[in-house]
Amino acid sequence: MTQTHAYQLIRSRKRKTLGIRIRDAEVQVRAPVGVSRDEVDRFVLSRSDWINRHLNRQQEQVSRYQARICQGGRVLLNGHWLLLEWQRAARSEVRQLPQQLKLTLSARVRRDENEAVRALLQQWFRAEAEACLIRRCRQLAEITGLIPASINIGSWRARWGQCSSKGEVGLNWRLLQLDPTLQDYVILHELCHLQQMNHGPRFHALLARHCPAHIRLRAELAQYTVCLNW
Repeated sequence: MTQTHAYQLIRSRKRKTLGIRIRDAEVQVRAPVGVSRDEVDRFVLSRSDWINRHLNRQQEQVSRYQARICQGGRVLLNGHWLLLEWQRAARSEVRQLPQQLKLTLSARVRRDENEAVRALLQQWFRAEAEACLIRRCRQLAEITGLIPASINIGSWRARWGQCSSKGEVGLNWRLLQLDPTLQDYVILHELCHLQQMNHGPRFHALLARHCPAHIRLRAELAQYTVCLNW
């Protein structure tokens, strides 16, 4: 018998059917509480071709786009790769150079350096997003006439942005990794939700009016899902 893919099993009392999700190039299976492991295995085996296609695609994305938080690693900023290097110094800070992010770690930092660098980078990206993404969102709001009640920077692993029923737009700091055209697409997508809180025909017509290339940009954005994972 063909062996099933290795997978993480997540059971839920609310779930009524089996489902598969590929995340971080790993297989997750969501199942109702009462479903046996044998039944889950058969379900996974029946979806082998689909799993293989999605695993191969995600593994390619990981290779192409994943940040590498290590000495001599790399991070994306505005669609361009920057070399990542750090050294010890009196205080922790991040300096952006043309092709490099040069960090210093305070001599007082005692935890694992890679983890300390990750935390410092996330703090720096969030501060940059507070300045750049909020300013750009305000500009696009003025251009489109879609004015949010507020604009906030968030941190999510499964979405680039959000819009609440109260008219509050949230933008993921990780957006700053993407090319500015993709940043604008996400911002416009969320601004359009101020008028249409769904993804129906009226929403897509509104988005097409303000972002004619939205179909192409949506497909391009899908390649960067791995950028949400650090």
